Amino acid sequence: MDLDERTLTSVAAYDEHAAAYQQSLRLKRPVADVRRFADRARRDDLVLDAGCGPANDLRLLRDAGVHPVGVDLAMGALREARMLLPRHPLVQAPLHALPFRDRSFGGLWMSGAFTHLPRSAWRPVFADLLRVVDHGPVYLACYRGTADLEPLDDPVLGKVYVSAATATEIEALFASHGLREVSIELRPDPVHDRRRPWVVALGTMVR
Repeated sequence: MDLDERTLTSVAAYDEHAAAYQQSLRLKRPVADVRRFADRARRDDLVLDAGCGPANDLRLLRDAGVHPVGVDLAMGALREARMLLPRHPLVQAPLHALPFRDRSFGGLWMSGAFTHLPRSAWRPVFADLLRVVDHGPVYLACYRGTADLEPLDDPVLGKVYVSAATATEIEALFASHGLREVSIELRPDPVHDRRRPWVVALGTMVR
């Protein structure tokens, strides 16, 4: 899968503004969602934080008692993550080509992981991510809507391109992979614009 030029533009924005982006998230992280996720995970299992960015969520997951591995394509974000968590496992890779064996993880965390991918890529990338999950919680948060890599002037990152999905689409995505105990909620964007809603989904993988 070749990455869209708009996706690469967004990745470059995270590289350039990684420190400022990390700071913007510092007090606005999904603490309650991390706790719900951790309650469904086995405490000795590895979980994958896909699109971990500068590791703000990764640290929350660690503090909640699970063992997360972070993966992201933006090296600038991973450098910030490394300063935050100097001994933690971090991997630079695209989400559609993860260097992990099948069924390696006991959970999958995706907070905004699909935001900068074209909508046509969501379903195949989701399937590839689930390939490395053996069991456990699956969390996905994304913008609500039908945007398909539309330009957005982000106050921290500058110009990026974002995609979105409806709650019905995310519910169908989870159902198509047999995820159980699925909950879908609509939330305001926790960082920039409370009028811009997010879809937040949590389910459980049972093989």
